Amino acid sequence: MPRHTRHSAASSAALERGRPREFDIDEVTRAAGRVFWQQGYHATSIEMLCQSTGLFRASLYSAFGDKHGLLVAAFGQYAEGAIARVKERLEGAGSPREALHQALLHYTKVSVKLSQRHGCFITNAAIELLPADEALRPHVETTLRRIATHLAAAVVRGQQAGEFDSTLDEQAVSTYLLCVIQGFRVLGKAHFHEEDLVPVVDMTMRALL
Repeated sequence: MPRHTRHSAASSAALERGRPREFDIDEVTRAAGRVFWQQGYHATSIEMLCQSTGLFRASLYSAFGDKHGLLVAAFGQYAEGAIARVKERLEGAGSPREALHQALLHYTKVSVKLSQRHGCFITNAAIELLPADEALRPHVETTLRRIATHLAAAVVRGQQAGEFDSTLDEQAVSTYLLCVIQGFRVLGKAHFHEEDLVPVVDMTMRALL
């Protein structure tokens, strides 16, 4: 090969290696997350991910390492949004009791609607991948604990306002509330109706008084 040809090939390779990604990493992660959410991890193929993101296999591997790396990234992105929404609802306008009541009612509605969208991504990941997946499990556990922390804070605010029983242990109650919310998610997948879940909210609120 002539010297100038070798030099041109080397220059092109260097440019290719140094070229910045020509796609939005957040949008790609979001698109992949929708596929994992709808199909589940094991039923999702690399071909499906390539089609949904518009990227070639090599680009996905370069950005995320492998299919599982993309799942972890998609889960993390979804989890951050979910945690922020929980916090916002629990700190909403009105009394702490009313904010918690409305938040629980919200989950009865969204859980039923999600029945046609294959459930909650967080719940699905916990059910499908634990305990075998040691890579994703810490992310799922951390997410659930962070949600429970916001629930505990909501209980404390209610106790300080004199709206909830002051003798209740906020950590135990927050775990109880987390179980209720995740239970709504699972029942929504089983096509329970909102009217089936609302009485559970009423019972839950009475347990805090």
